[in-house]
Amino acid sequence: MRIGFVVIVWVVVMAVLPRAGQAQAIRIDVQDFPLRDALVQFSAQESIDVVFSQRQVEGRQTSCRYEGDAVEDALACLLYGHGLRAERVRRRQYVLAAAPAATASTPVPTPLPRGMLRGFVADASTGEVLPGAHVYLPDLRLGTTTNEAGYFALPSLPVQVYTVRFSFLGFQPQDTLLMAGFATTDVRLHPAALQTGEVVVEASREERFPVEPGVVDVPVQELERLPSFPGEPDLFQALQWLPGVQKAGELNGGLIVRGGEPDQNLYLLDGAPVYHPWHAFSLISTFQTETFKDIKLYQGSFPAEHGGRLSAVLDAELKDGNRTTPRTVAAIGVLSGRFVTESPITDKLSFMLSGRRSYLDQIIGKNHPVEEDGIRDTLRTGYFFYDFSGKATWRPSARHRVSLSYYNGRDVLDVRLPFEITTNINDWLKPADLFFEIDTKWGNRLVSARYQYLYSRRFFVTATAYRSSYRAREGVFIRPTDASSIVSDYGVRLRDLGLKVDVDFYPSLAHQLRAGFRVVQRGFRSELDARVQRSPGAVDVLNQESRLEALELVGYVQDSWQPSARWQIQPGLRASLFSGGSYVRLSPRLGVRYAVDPERLVLRGSAGAQVQYLHRVRDRFSLLYDMVSSRWIPTSNSVPPSTNVQFSAGAEAYPLPGLTLAMDTYWRYSNKILLPRDEFQAKDGLEGPGIEIGTLLGQYTRGRAHAFGVEMAARYEEGPWQVWISYAGGRSLSKAPELGETSFRPTRFDVPRAFQGAVSRNGQHWSFAFSTNWRSGLPVTVPVARYAVGDPLDEEPARFLYRPRINNGRLPPYLRFDFVAGYRFRVLGARFRTQLHFYNFTNRRNVIDRLYDPRPEDVVEIRDRHSLPFLPLLEIQVIL
Repeated sequence: MRIGFVVIVWVVVMAVLPRAGQAQAIRIDVQDFPLRDALVQFSAQESIDVVFSQRQVEGRQTSCRYEGDAVEDALACLLYGHGLRAERVRRRQYVLAAAPAATASTPVPTPLPRGMLRGFVADASTGEVLPGAHVYLPDLRLGTTTNEAGYFALPSLPVQVYTVRFSFLGFQPQDTLLMAGFATTDVRLHPAALQTGEVVVEASREERFPVEPGVVDVPVQELERLPSFPGEPDLFQALQWLPGVQKAGELNGGLIVRGGEPDQNLYLLDGAPVYHPWHAFSLISTFQTETFKDIKLYQGSFPAEHGGRLSAVLDAELKDGNRTTPRTVAAIGVLSGRFVTESPITDKLSFMLSGRRSYLDQIIGKNHPVEEDGIRDTLRTGYFFYDFSGKATWRPSARHRVSLSYYNGRDVLDVRLPFEITTNINDWLKPADLFFEIDTKWGNRLVSARYQYLYSRRFFVTATAYRSSYRAREGVFIRPTDASSIVSDYGVRLRDLGLKVDVDFYPSLAHQLRAGFRVVQRGFRSELDARVQRSPGAVDVLNQESRLEALELVGYVQDSWQPSARWQIQPGLRASLFSGGSYVRLSPRLGVRYAVDPERLVLRGSAGAQVQYLHRVRDRFSLLYDMVSSRWIPTSNSVPPSTNVQFSAGAEAYPLPGLTLAMDTYWRYSNKILLPRDEFQAKDGLEGPGIEIGTLLGQYTRGRAHAFGVEMAARYEEGPWQVWISYAGGRSLSKAPELGETSFRPTRFDVPRAFQGAVSRNGQHWSFAFSTNWRSGLPVTVPVARYAVGDPLDEEPARFLYRPRINNGRLPPYLRFDFVAGYRFRVLGARFRTQLHFYNFTNRRNVIDRLYDPRPEDVVEIRDRHSLPFLPLLEIQVIL
């Protein structure tokens, strides 16, 4: 089936590609005809592209009589006697160059020498390399992008001078003349600025469409100007302005990309995976936007170098550190204070450090001594989070680059409160015989070492070794009665040891190959020590442990092929082997881009197959474990990997200066995903089935899912003004055949329609932004009947709700308006920025969840959970 898929896709591509045409007669008969006009007419007649400068043909006449079927011979006839030759640079494209003088010993002209345009592109103000910068040859209408090290190469060019245009989002485009030869060029781009001093983020025409189909270069500088909760720059909040990306919940939950599940997204930080990229119970992300130099989001069908998830890949690269001058940014917001500092150490060594910590626990305190009737106690209400990241980069020479990255983030919850909590705060602040304690910690830590080596002009090697881990510990002590108590200590660990090697090869102008392999050793561990005392004589002790190891091997190859100036095709193949179950999977990928008019309209499409070997699950019964943390478990003989096939097609248009319009459609079908057997199982028991993986998986069943939709976006920029509008319409459906479901039903994150709009203005001192966010309500399961089960002698039978169909209803639509005002000023040489964010300034209490509770009075109580009210959020930032 997979081989058939590859063959079908290849046949379709070959059918739509421009063809070379069958050999046909070429007839030329001109006498003293302008050379320029002859070349133009010949190019149109033979559907080829002949590139030349006005200086080469100005004032020249040609006489030629030719009949045959060779384009090169016909061109040689037209150019005879003018000291010019037509050199083929790629399929059906030629460039005119000076021909070497023929001698008696060389009666046949020898081919012109070939050279290469290659080098590095960096930020002129900081020395930071610019991955993804565009390098474009206007005369040849071809280009490339820089790799992760800022390196580019355009090989097999006739040795002569070319006009080269360099561009990057937020920087001034630079046109320069470069000689194709064998030297390495260092190009420095300057940040673009208006007269007001504000950054310009509009892209050049060549940069507006991605060189790699399916990838979105996240315009963080643009999205940061738009309102985000809780008033602090946050990457995941910024991503939600892209159509098809939303948060699972207002206060918790992960990112949903095109209707997928949160665990179907892969988050990479300097090449290493981050398994829980959230703080404050998923309120904000662990990614500070000021620390990144490059962020790419792959939605749906991504290139062969990425895999391991079904929905999306977020690839973020930390800054190397300013190589010219020290720079520090510090800020304090509603939830946390943070800093980012970067500086050169020597001319070859630089670093970047960042840190952040919440401070609410420092304001209200952690320990609260209380006393009543001579009884003393200490209550605790401690919660805080922090993260720290750093990177050091050493460049011993232009061909070598070594970097070391580190990240450590953690959340700590330490609570001791009365067992009976009321709305009266005074009831909390007194000693209690019955109470509960929670001591929970969770977080990520990773170390990544990367070596980048320019082996030769055509080979660039990147090797990355990393260790990434996620740990969670849940300590619980509960005294519900005087004679009973519960003590539990539960821990979860996930560790990755990985090695990645990527090789970029530049064989010709038409092809750029990338290949590599990955080796990942994963360790999974869970431990539970619990003591449940129901009465002084009834004590249960639980000691359980689960350990598992898994090895994943991956190899891939992909080609960025430009058969002509208008077409770009990126075929790829990814092969993976997973030790758990000894699964071997082939995942073909294909991306296509066609420039109808590079200045006006670009079409794009992609297709691919993905496989995911890890599943995220939680126990749905016991209060002793999986309260905060969740567990990732590997594929095994009993649990096959999840797979899907995805297709997408879209277009991007530029009808007016400053205006960009984009539209994409997608379709995805997933198989063997895990779905809960009982969607309504309440986590209200003490003893569950246990932490063994087999018993945990018994709470889930295999299912299928498919999603489809359309995404539209419009962006308009003029001077300091920016308008951003996005719309996403689609469905996300699933079913569990093993549970008897014969038709698809909405998933828990099915949102048929979502609309976002924002208007912002950035002046020299004042800035403001107004935004609105509207979407369909989330699905909810509405019961159709209620019933009671019990013994006739029992006073109170157990009451239940009858819900034959899951997610058969929907909450009311969600609507919110935000407003942000900011002011910038200078004091003693430091730049300050204050920003006031009015979150939900209309104070609309949206319904974000709904519970149905059967009551003894034979009624069903409906309880709605509402969104946050109006909140003023202030942040102060200083740049040194």
